[in-house]
Amino acid sequence: MTAICNYVSIARYGWGALLLFCVALLTLDTAHSQSEVGECYYLQRDRLLEPLENELKPAKGVNAMHFFVESPEPSAELPSTRLDDLEIQLRAADALYSEVLGLTPPLHMPRYQRAGFIMVILRADQTRGGQAYDEVVRSAASPGCHIRMALGGQVDAAQNLTPAHELFHLYQNAHMMFKQGWVHEGLARWSESLLRGNLQKGPPLPASVEALERLLQESYGAAPFWQRLFYLLDAQAIKSIPDALRDKRYHDGSQVVAATELYGSTFLPLLFASLDEAGAALSQQEQWPEYGWAEAEQRSLRHNEVILSAVHHAVSTYMPIANQPDELRVFMQLIEPMAER
Repeated sequence: MTAICNYVSIARYGWGALLLFCVALLTLDTAHSQSEVGECYYLQRDRLLEPLENELKPAKGVNAMHFFVESPEPSAELPSTRLDDLEIQLRAADALYSEVLGLTPPLHMPRYQRAGFIMVILRADQTRGGQAYDEVVRSAASPGCHIRMALGGQVDAAQNLTPAHELFHLYQNAHMMFKQGWVHEGLARWSESLLRGNLQKGPPLPASVEALERLLQESYGAAPFWQRLFYLLDAQAIKSIPDALRDKRYHDGSQVVAATELYGSTFLPLLFASLDEAGAALSQQEQWPEYGWAEAEQRSLRHNEVILSAVHHAVSTYMPIANQPDELRVFMQLIEPMAER
């Protein structure tokens, strides 16, 4: 786009026409995708956001968080206990993802190098639900560059793991461009089990093309697949949850992190790295900006073979075939043809 503007003949069109032409192209470019590493977009039409004045702690650290309220009513107030529980869950989940699982925090990844903090938007007029956004932005409400997640203002963290789920999406967005349901939502739903504590060994891995196809059509329902894969790679659950996390409590006395151990904790960073590398290679192959994929491409099922190839690479690197249990070896043989393409 910049090159086009540079080569437009000023003598032919005049400065005014040239300016309008370049502004129009820039607007289109910004509206469609984040095309440069660390780019920070200005939101012209941001929501009515008010920073919470009663944040318990200043936003510091590797994943600094600022809390804002979005409400049609000025100066909307939310119960302090609910806000405290929400922050407790987010801080605990962040510690699980970064310190226990060993994932690099989003703000330390190249895609988000311009972002200074995570904005947590509490929508006062929504009772539940959440959403994670994937671009670096700023606005009149918050001039500093940041990434965002939104939660229903009535979410009760002591009873609902949506905050941790959406935070995990920010980790995913920082590490990969893929948003296929079985990967994006399946892994995020699996992450909830780290707090909920109901870790299961999961059902057997797909052993046929038909079973694999069913998996690739899943979304949240793919969580048991990931749990089973992690179990087969780490049946001894060698890493335990630190006592400092297990001792955290909500205001009602319930435990924030109920799990005592987890499977696949040392494998997950390798999986994320493999998916990151696969996405970068696909960007180069398709001549897309590395972080500027169209949303339809991020979700397209036609990239499932690339994803499965990345899974195959990560598993093979982590556990040589001679050490793989029979069930895992059968699954790897099933997806091996995709890894060879």
